[in-house]
Amino acid sequence: MRFALAAFILCLSPTGSHAQCTGGIDLGPDVTLCEGATLQLNAGAGYQSYLWQNGSTSPSYLVTAPGTYQCTVTAFGTSGDLVANGNFSAGNTGFTSTYTQGTGGTYGLLSFEGTYAVANSPSAVHNNFASYGDHTTGNGAMLVVNGASVPGQAVWCQTVAVAPNTNYAFSAWLSSAVTQSPAQLLFTVNGAPVGNPLLAPAATGQWVNFYTIWNSGASTSANICITNQNTSVSGNDFALDDISFAPFCTYTDQITVAYQDFPEPDLGTDVVACAGSPVQLTAAWPGADAFLWHNGSTTSSIAPTTSGICWVDVTQNGCTGRDSVLVTFTVQPQVDLGPNQVLCEGETSVLNAFFPNATYAWNTGASAPSITVGTAGDYSVTVDVAGCTATDAVSFAYNPLPIVNLGADTAICADAVLVRDVERAGGSYLWSDGTTWPQNTLEPGSLHWVQVTELGCSMRDSIRIASIALPIVYLGPDFLLCKGLTRELDARGPNYRYAWNTGDTLPEYTVTEAGIYGVTVSNACGSASDSVVVRLDQCDCPVFVPNAITTNNDGRNDGFRPRFDCPFDEYLLQIFNRWGQLIWESSDAELAWDGGGDAQVDGVYVWRLRLRPITVYEQVRRELVGHVVVLR
Repeated sequence: MRFALAAFILCLSPTGSHAQCTGGIDLGPDVTLCEGATLQLNAGAGYQSYLWQNGSTSPSYLVTAPGTYQCTVTAFGTSGDLVANGNFSAGNTGFTSTYTQGTGGTYGLLSFEGTYAVANSPSAVHNNFASYGDHTTGNGAMLVVNGASVPGQAVWCQTVAVAPNTNYAFSAWLSSAVTQSPAQLLFTVNGAPVGNPLLAPAATGQWVNFYTIWNSGASTSANICITNQNTSVSGNDFALDDISFAPFCTYTDQITVAYQDFPEPDLGTDVVACAGSPVQLTAAWPGADAFLWHNGSTTSSIAPTTSGICWVDVTQNGCTGRDSVLVTFTVQPQVDLGPNQVLCEGETSVLNAFFPNATYAWNTGASAPSITVGTAGDYSVTVDVAGCTATDAVSFAYNPLPIVNLGADTAICADAVLVRDVERAGGSYLWSDGTTWPQNTLEPGSLHWVQVTELGCSMRDSIRIASIALPIVYLGPDFLLCKGLTRELDARGPNYRYAWNTGDTLPEYTVTEAGIYGVTVSNACGSASDSVVVRLDQCDCPVFVPNAITTNNDGRNDGFRPRFDCPFDEYLLQIFNRWGQLIWESSDAELAWDGGGDAQVDGVYVWRLRLRPITVYEQVRRELVGHVVVLR
């Protein structure tokens, strides 16, 4: 709990009555450990300090080697704090003060200097004091003080009974209730100062601690007091909390730790024996106290009859050592390499003689469980499991592969075929098209294969026959050519040769005048010809297009449309705005664009005209593009 004084706060530990150093620690009795074991020594929790023989200050110590281990601890007395109401949870009781209890005024209960009160916050007893909680819980009591201008006045005093020649810990907590002129406290026991004076922090609500050790000497009582050395009238307001005065005791204990070696039984190396053979395992160890085998036996030796891991624990003076050995009883091995074999040239066969835990001796010199056979001959193996053996043998013969050859990949004309004959004496045949005769007619444009089987052995070959297309050419229909224009005739094809009736030999020919134009194209598979008749036409159909219109309805130039005199069979006029959006179109040559009415703004618009005069049919469709300015 807390209590406020004026400008700062002091705190100590829990309250209690007179106590003596009657406790102690116990590290346990001396002990003997097995080699490699560890022992955790624990001096107990709650002591103020710990000191082990090696300087460690931890509450516990891990023993890993033989030796003598000692720990000294310091602690407050077993009965706890001697100060009554040190946290002010009981209010204005249990202590004396030269200051007086606050009686109230303009600023609250502590309106006057040299007064004190117990409260949950300094602001609760003075309007200008800071608001914060006590040191212990944040919502308990504290002693709040309005500092006096007279130095050396006792703010708080209490007399407690003490034991002679005993150390006592004096502790208190201090905080500032205002920022001006922080308080400076002096702590005394039986009138003599102890420790250094404690200055309250400049910031409010920050708790600082006073702590010192006092030895009672010949004294049997202690008058402990806290005085304020600050004489400032302005500020000098603080709070005290958690004041404690408790005996400080020292206890020591030690323990001796010795180590015992583990027994080291030796069952020997792993054992492999034929089934039924006797096996003896012995775990003799001088001075052993007990034996325990994996099967529960407690004798020094056993005779196992089944395969497995056998282990034994040997105990001497409480320390147990273990050894284990793998005992394997092998059955009479079995091996079967199968019947004699007849294979085709190039084929291989794997002979497998595997048997668990076995070694292998082949007549080829190999020692693996299996070998791969690729040549004719006799093959045998001896399988050995811990001296138990079995043998088997097999013969291999080889037939040659039939010879088949369809020739290299080739290319032939699209209207040609290839004939291939792969007949062999005693052979059978399978072609990619399902045919089973030795001779087959192969067409271009695909991959063909044949499989020949003779004496049970098969061989396959394949041929890819590409197709060379027959030449073709088409120059298009006869046409009219506008005078002054040109047109390209295209006869190109893959790997063609060209012969025009004009004497040209290029894939294309440019027509500039009337006439009959012919070409012959040829490749490795033949030739093809075509011709076209070209006639000239004047194509005289001039088009007039205005470049500006006014939409003021004055009867002059109010609309936009192209003008021409020749007949036509196709007409389309389109108008686009400056963003390329189509805003008007018409296929009526007599219909004029009025500029878009009031909704359309002045500016430049793009027009496009598509026109096909009747005189040239589909050969000279015209497309004209331009700009027109609209004025309002």
